Amino acid sequence: MNWIPLLSAVAGAVVALGSSLVVDLRRDHSRRDRDRRQERRRQGVAFTVALVDALGALRLVAAAEQDSAQRRVATSEAVTPVYVAREQLLVTGTAGQLAAGESAFQALIDVRDAVRAGSGRDSAEYHDAYHRFAEALWRFRLTIRSDLGEPEITPQELSRPDWTDRDRCDTCRSRAQSPAGS
Repeated sequence: MNWIPLLSAVAGAVVALGSSLVVDLRRDHSRRDRDRRQERRRQGVAFTVALVDALGALRLVAAAEQDSAQRRVATSEAVTPVYVAREQLLVTGTAGQLAAGESAFQALIDVRDAVRAGSGRDSAEYHDAYHRFAEALWRFRLTIRSDLGEPEITPQELSRPDWTDRDRCDTCRSRAQSPAGS
């Protein structure tokens, strides 16, 4: 009996099976990478939306007439949803996303603390905290974009001098123009 054809067939089957396994492993690896990127994008957007929503709620609290107990409860309620989004980001985010996300989160907490302390929307304390938050939020957005391979954008590309929003803020412009404003 001639064993060469049989050995050739077995060797060919092993090579074909091995090649098929390698292709499947690569496809699975690519799918997992794509799924991770999609999850990071989803969590980054969810965290961004939670931060923006919380800021909107804090603005309403800052504009409302409330006693300190009501203000404390309202400011806590305003930021509570951010904690859930933050936890999800902490699980799925890259190191850069986590650092930028924590910076934005802490800046939001500074806004919350200013409002909780009684600062109104036109106060210097509120605006100083808000503008630090605006810049930190943009830094977070830019980090997400970078991690997803999106091109970098500059404030000037969006017709802004910087990411703080001070140029668009009537209160800050008024403060800068007033004699006691600087």
